[in-house]
Amino acid sequence: MSMLKKTPLFCAKECATFLDLLLSTRSKESQVAASLYFRKKLAACQEPPEELVETIILELINCLRRPSNELQLNASWALTNLACGSRQETHRIIASGGIDALVHVASTTVGEIRDQAIWALGNLAADCASCRQQVRASGLLALLIVMLEMPDYQAHDPRKIVIWCLANLLRGGMNDIELDSVGRLLSSLHVTLSLYDTGEILCDAVWCIAYLIDHATIEGERIDLLFAQPGLAASIVNLLKSDSLRALTGALRTVGNIITGTDEQTTAILDLGVLEDLSDLVNSNVHQISRECLWILSNIAAGTSEHVTRLFSVDGMAQSVFQLAYDQSPRKRKEAYWVVVNAMMGAPPSLYEYLMSGGLAQILVQLLEENLDAALLERTLNTTQHSLQDRSRNRLYTIALFRRVGLVEQIAKIAFNNSTLNEVDPASNLAATILQQHFGIHIGRVEGGGNIRGVERRNEENEEDIVGQNVVNLRCVYEESVELASAASTSRNVNQNSSEERKSILVRIKRMDETCDKK
Repeated sequence: MSMLKKTPLFCAKECATFLDLLLSTRSKESQVAASLYFRKKLAACQEPPEELVETIILELINCLRRPSNELQLNASWALTNLACGSRQETHRIIASGGIDALVHVASTTVGEIRDQAIWALGNLAADCASCRQQVRASGLLALLIVMLEMPDYQAHDPRKIVIWCLANLLRGGMNDIELDSVGRLLSSLHVTLSLYDTGEILCDAVWCIAYLIDHATIEGERIDLLFAQPGLAASIVNLLKSDSLRALTGALRTVGNIITGTDEQTTAILDLGVLEDLSDLVNSNVHQISRECLWILSNIAAGTSEHVTRLFSVDGMAQSVFQLAYDQSPRKRKEAYWVVVNAMMGAPPSLYEYLMSGGLAQILVQLLEENLDAALLERTLNTTQHSLQDRSRNRLYTIALFRRVGLVEQIAKIAFNNSTLNEVDPASNLAATILQQHFGIHIGRVEGGGNIRGVERRNEENEEDIVGQNVVNLRCVYEESVELASAASTSRNVNQNSSEERKSILVRIKRMDETCDKK
């Protein structure tokens, strides 16, 4: 809702009079007085008459192009407040050429006038993704990079405006920034963190860093540039102890984005002691914090065997993750499931036994029963198959444990899920393969539907006694999928033991919305 609708409208007749005084044919003094009128009215959050809004916007933009500092300042200020109004008003400013006019003012003026133009552009970029893209296309980023390196912008107030505008511009990540520009921005943002350890300027700077490495390339060059700034990564980790929720969430997002990089980059951030902080934060009463931590832990668990070992070497980490797998929030449970499933794939034998004996198998039963996410289900079945195939010393124990906790029955439900409909379902096929290869259960259709004929047989390793022929009545379990905002998937290969092992490790890059309201 428009901020301007909180107070009465302009007087239409008065407004029309001042619009006439704003025309270029009027005296300079009249134009300045009229621009000041609109600046003050809009600063007081008064809504202009609807029939005059478009004309007001056009005349204010025209004022930006005139060679008068007072006129440019008042017009920039008025447009800043209009951009705090309805989306329709913001779009009118953009459609009328407001972005180019404001960038021109920011490029050709100094001091308060430039700052006000930057503020207006920040408001336009904050409105929506389309507006942000149009502001990006204006070339504003290059100007902001230069401004942050100017002596005049080392002071708090002007720097705060530029950093805030930059955060709105980078929101969601930008793929098309040259590495040289990324390096310069990271250097300026590092300076900002060094100069200011509290307040909005700190929060905006942290989120700028998170956005900059949000779309890191496969080789992780942007993350390398972050580590090339001495002490910057350590400063980010220190902010995990911040009392500011927004600074903390920005630091968490940055750490999470680093961990989706290469194994070497993950090791570097782990070496800064981040796991101890994550162990505390994962139990936060703030839902967003706990869930973000679980996402980070799941990506660590998708790393090398060393990373998985370091993860669960932290006191209380396994207990916290296991408890969160039973949390009331489906979103938290889902994230905890990803942690344990990824860890199950990459854990060395001793850690695998520890996790299994600690309750991981029971969590897998619940995971399959809930079936919150198709990708998670398929990942779990692949991990189960891997555990039964590639862990010879643990295979008999694993098979017996899976039978005892009821995991075999849940896998059978998945296998039978679409068999009565004759549909091709990768998860069902994989589940059927697991049952046949490792438990001697053949999945086939029984006339009338709703049944699975399971025949268990003694195999060469004598894993279990013969159970005989069984007909098991199974009811398909359906659960609504829980959508996780702005979730996406990618994969990375992880070298462990051999180049072929653990390929297609799933690393989920998720971007929770971080509110950055217009000012």
